[in-house]
Amino acid sequence: MNIPSEIGNIVKVENFIDSLAENFGLATEQLGNISLSVIEAVNNAILSGNKQDENKHVTITAKQEDNKIFITIQDEGDGFDYENIPDPTLPDNLHKVTGRGLFVMKMLSDEMIFEENGSKVTLVFNL
Repeated sequence: MNIPSEIGNIVKVENFIDSLAENFGLATEQLGNISLSVIEAVNNAILSGNKQDENKHVTITAKQEDNKIFITIQDEGDGFDYENIPDPTLPDNLHKVTGRGLFVMKMLSDEMIFEENGSKVTLVFNL
């Protein structure tokens, strides 16, 4: 799936996730974790990666392999320093406006793999 960097396209992502659930036979509890994680990753790609530039796109791919589902989200931005993400649960970070999305993605997925300087993330879910 390839979408322009417009927040309104999140509906298309939700539909994509629903079709994944049907095609891969996902349980309801898995669907919630996958949906929230992928939508957060796409939001990050649109807002932070592509800076809402409608000329840039976000690509979402999914595959099932060895009892796992791999969902990759890639933007056309410059990436970010994913090695130094502040922990949003620490007292100094509790009132910061940003920084919780990656934490949520990490907590809800079984593995989170960054590539291409952070402009590409693969979320892995055990089935």
